[in-house]
Amino acid sequence: MVMRVGTTGGAAAALHVSQPAITQLVHQLEARAGLRLFDRQKGRLAPTPEALALMEEVERVYDGLEAVQRKIAALRSHEDAVLRVGSLHAMAASVMPWAVAQFQRSYPRTRCILTVDSSAALRQALFRGTVDFAFLGDEADVSGLTSSMFYEVQAACVMQATHPLARRAIVSPRDLRDVPLVALSATDPAQLRVVVALQAVGITPYTIIETPYSTTQCALVLAGTGLAITNPLVAREYVPLGLRCVPFDAPVVFRALLAFKPQRAQSRAAQEFIAMCRAVLVRHAPT
Repeated sequence: MVMRVGTTGGAAAALHVSQPAITQLVHQLEARAGLRLFDRQKGRLAPTPEALALMEEVERVYDGLEAVQRKIAALRSHEDAVLRVGSLHAMAASVMPWAVAQFQRSYPRTRCILTVDSSAALRQALFRGTVDFAFLGDEADVSGLTSSMFYEVQAACVMQATHPLARRAIVSPRDLRDVPLVALSATDPAQLRVVVALQAVGITPYTIIETPYSTTQCALVLAGTGLAITNPLVAREYVPLGLRCVPFDAPVVFRALLAFKPQRAQSRAAQEFIAMCRAVLVRHAPT
């Protein structure tokens, strides 16, 4: 400040301190540096070449501090951040769109990269570091990962609104004898539980179509191909289109896991996004 205004009095007024305090600070700085920093000329302080050279370094330091402060502010507001999320298809077709939309409304400067793939592929993406965290199916191999249950929901039976079973409060395995079914892949854990539930009451599933995705099940049922036992979180997205979703009275559940790479700290943006996913899940999960 002394270099900018040229007098200790002016510097004192600008900094709201006394003139003697400024004079003392100048003397202390010269003593510690072992340099003469100012020439006294008719009540003014003229910076020496040494002071001018030192000032260049000081300004660079201040510029660096300001850059750090700007970066801190950007991190607090998620400005220019990138959030990389991995999701299984069922999550991408149910919870994820609502959570992403909410997150973008709150943090419009954050870019979200949503990778939708199989659990096996997402597991590899976690190890490669191409996603920050991932939602996996319960068939996933989570060895080497930090994981926890994200949701577990009871299966639903979906059908066209004109189907006789659409008027039921619940659908039981016995109701599905000789009923054409749109099934998940034979190796899907939920589909295996469906088969066990039907076989327990002496029914062999009448599968007419097999698909790996709950979204495809719902679309096929809506088109009139048959009934399906599916993920209710996905099914609720098709209810406004005319799909009827009835609880399935059997021990058939759909699960999703939340997984991280061990020792990888999650950013504030990631933590808030996961919290939003949980909030969406509470609103959308069947009671």
